Amino acid sequence: MRFWELSNKDVINCKNGHRLGCVGDLEIDVCKLCITNFYVPTGGKYCGCLGKKSEYKIPVGAVIRIGVDSILVDIDEKKCLVK
Repeated sequence: MRFWELSNKDVINCKNGHRLGCVGDLEIDVCKLCITNFYVPTGGKYCGCLGKKSEYKIPVGAVIRIGVDSILVDIDEKKCLVK
């Protein structure tokens, strides 16, 4: 799967059904050659233009399923929100 395919998928928190946004960035462990975290900007695809930028840092272990249109995650939103 390519990054642009991931970035077009909605990220949904299974704990409460909230749509968090779309994948904006990835963190990669270059020693292990694997993805460690997904970053989802708050406020939709084009946030960051106005005000402070915040995002969700979602560990790859919190991903439950990657589907055709969405990525299901199980996270505590308050703990994963970074500014």
